[in-house]
Amino acid sequence: MEILDLLNKNQMDFNIDAKSQIEVIRDMAQMFLKDGVITDVDKYVESVMEREKTGTTGVGEGIAIPHGKANVVKTSSIAFAKLNTPVEWDALDGKKVSMVFMLSIPGGSESKEHLRVLSLLAQSLMDDDVIDALKVAETKDDIINIFKDKEITE
Repeated sequence: MEILDLLNKNQMDFNIDAKSQIEVIRDMAQMFLKDGVITDVDKYVESVMEREKTGTTGVGEGIAIPHGKANVVKTSSIAFAKLNTPVEWDALDGKKVSMVFMLSIPGGSESKEHLRVLSLLAQSLMDDDVIDALKVAETKDDIINIFKDKEITE
């Protein structure tokens, strides 16, 4: 499974108007719910926030990669959002977050597949060209094309 296998245009929003980390996560969870990826927003958000307690998912450069593993997740997926106003995320570089990639991971899954996808995504986000392209991306196709152009494989 690759990043492009999990990125879905139905789960992208360039206009999230949230004031806090939890609002961002909740808004993005709604995208998962509408697309049938999860069955319960509250339980999914709870799993993401539990993960955040173990260490920040704010990876720097204004980007966060929150993720939750829960039984309410029906399928693995990646949602993407650009925020209207950056929010505090306790990021590694101390900067506020303005772009978020959120992963859904089925709770019963013993597979390490999600760790591999998370690793591939993190690797991609260490590339300055990818960061620059994300900052100027305005459409869902822009996001897809960034990862088509920079596909990383093990």
